[in-house]
Amino acid sequence: MKRDGGIASALPSIDPQLCEVCGLCTEVCVSGNIKMLNDKPVVSIDTPLGCIACGQCMAACPTGAMRVTGRRLSKDDAFPLPPSSGRATAEALEALLEARRSTRHYQDRPVKMETIDRLLAMASTAPMGFPPTEVGVVVINGKERVQELAADLMEAFKKWRIFTNPVGYGLMRLMADKATADVMKQYVMPAVSSIIEARQRNQDLLFYGAPCVLLFHYPLKDTVDSTIACSLAVVAAEALGLGSCIIGTVPPALQNDKKLKAKWGVPAASRPSIAMILGYPAVEYRRGIRRRFASVKWL
Repeated sequence: MKRDGGIASALPSIDPQLCEVCGLCTEVCVSGNIKMLNDKPVVSIDTPLGCIACGQCMAACPTGAMRVTGRRLSKDDAFPLPPSSGRATAEALEALLEARRSTRHYQDRPVKMETIDRLLAMASTAPMGFPPTEVGVVVINGKERVQELAADLMEAFKKWRIFTNPVGYGLMRLMADKATADVMKQYVMPAVSSIIEARQRNQDLLFYGAPCVLLFHYPLKDTVDSTIACSLAVVAAEALGLGSCIIGTVPPALQNDKKLKAKWGVPAASRPSIAMILGYPAVEYRRGIRRRFASVKWL
């Protein structure tokens, strides 16, 4: 069904033979599409948003009576959760996060497709602003393909050199705020120059010899959803015995070159938002490095 403005609405349904009338579905449906009527839960899609397919009702229902279809969700997408004893403890999760490093040295070893599929399945559990998720992922797998992407990006990076002179910086200030322009001048451009010069010496300072690149893209300018998904992919990589590193220079280079963006599988209506490299670490780390937030204020 369609709501005003053409936004597709999902449709919840209740199997009366399985429903025990516990009322949990009405409690967790924040959209107000499931209500108690005559002491029974009833689906009533009369809210402005309709059913956004958040799946809360299916997740909370103890008997599996709730079903939601539409907006890329189906009744088969609900599955039993592992018992508490089968989930990571806070200590185990903390140890995993402490062990994670931004990996820049990789073994000459490919990552199997099934391993990447498992990682993406884990990362797809990321919270999203408004379901269904519009995050897309392009998988560039294999060192030859990764290096082909690197070569293409070098040409894009060379065009950025105009921003290193005063006139170019002035142009950049017209297109971006001062903080962004200063980051480009003080960090991004020196890094890009180093990447270009290193490639001339057959040294890879862009992808560090990684055998796989995951490129996350999103149709909106606000790319929080894809950034969160990438962050979970980084954690999933650590759990799978893989190393990873987020590469920030890739998305803007692709976004500003329509032909390059199309060649590397990013839909025209979507924006490359964040990239990460993936592979088996060549270095075994012995110690963690403690990090802190810039500030934490209790109010």
